Amino acid sequence: MPLVTVTCPSCDFSRAYAPSRIPAGTTTATCPKCGSRFPLDPPEAPVSPKEPALPIREALAVADHSPPVTPIPPVPPRRPVRRAIKFSFTGTAGNYFGIWIVNTMLKIVTFGIYSAWAKVRQRRYFYGNTSLDDVPFEYLADPFIIFKGWLVAAIFFILYSVGSRVNPSVATVCSVLFFMAMPWLIVRSRIFNMRYSAHRNIRFTFTPNYREAYVVFAGLPCLIPVTFGLITPYMIYRQKKFLVENSGYGRTRCTFHAEARDYYAVFLKALGWLIATFIGFVFLAIVLSSFLDDISLLFLSLSSSSGMKVKVIAWTVGALAASSFFYLFFTIYLRTALANLTWNATRIKNSRFSSTLEIAPMAWLYLSSAVAVVCSCGLLIPWATVRLTRYRMDHLALELNDDHDSFLGWGHQRIGSTGEEIGDMFGIEIGL
Repeated sequence: MPLVTVTCPSCDFSRAYAPSRIPAGTTTATCPKCGSRFPLDPPEAPVSPKEPALPIREALAVADHSPPVTPIPPVPPRRPVRRAIKFSFTGTAGNYFGIWIVNTMLKIVTFGIYSAWAKVRQRRYFYGNTSLDDVPFEYLADPFIIFKGWLVAAIFFILYSVGSRVNPSVATVCSVLFFMAMPWLIVRSRIFNMRYSAHRNIRFTFTPNYREAYVVFAGLPCLIPVTFGLITPYMIYRQKKFLVENSGYGRTRCTFHAEARDYYAVFLKALGWLIATFIGFVFLAIVLSSFLDDISLLFLSLSSSSGMKVKVIAWTVGALAASSFFYLFFTIYLRTALANLTWNATRIKNSRFSSTLEIAPMAWLYLSSAVAVVCSCGLLIPWATVRLTRYRMDHLALELNDDHDSFLGWGHQRIGSTGEEIGDMFGIEIGL
């Protein structure tokens, strides 16, 4: 192919190059020596599609054996570094006692009207002292909205209490209505609590799914008597799955990765520990029975009725203590193991939660707190609440495998608190 020579009219610099190197439609050229621009006659030869066309300035540079322009490679997206960030709780029993005692006194003086403001003060204290990656949580609910829900709940409770005393059938009707409304109340309560909770200025969300709520919170419990309780682990699994998968952080939904067999394994393990503990108590009772017989013989030498009374009292106290121990052990073990299982199965995008609660410390916290609250006539409730919350937060972490900035929030709407207040008034617990 013949070469075309381009000559600068200012400095007479010239170079020959292939016509295929001239971009189509080029009318001017820039001299690489003196920098002047001059008109360029179009080449007679057509541009070859096999050779990429370069700008005339770059073509002259190539002809002049100058180094070509190196394109800048695109910057790859930054991948977040996986790290474990722990939750932390910085509240103290002394500070919370001041809030708790004022809330309690004002609720008594106002006949419960102050309950809405007391709830907001309490939750703002616990949210504000709970941090993730050194950023505290926020509770943004308006006390007046909660107060309107409290009024509806109070009216319903008064009608139920008065009606059941006037006509027992009223209590039956109210109980049926409450059972039918319970799934709706749980969903509305969850929406309210999540919508008014935030972290890093992004609110939490909960997607209402009333059809599934009626299946897991009303349908499955009705099958417990029919299945002799065997459906209980599956019911708890479906309820936890429902609460997790409908929850979200901003526009990001959570996912749940546990299966029903995992919950059955927890119940079977708890049952095994319960049977082993029961056998141990039976063996201990057999060992102590001889001691009780010696004590009863001592009283029989004085009075036959006294000896029998001592033996009956001793066995009664022992049976009550053993049954209480079995119940507490079973309950504490299940609550701890189910909490670990549920949190460890919860994911949000590529990140996952990690819960490492232990049975023995949890049992000690529950039992010692119960004794302290009873002996103090309730004044140590703030102390027990703070120490239990601190232990739970110290053993909860988020294995972050995402960038904080990748979570997006969205707009929110005002949500009524009727479901939340009725649930609180009748003791519905819906936490993870």
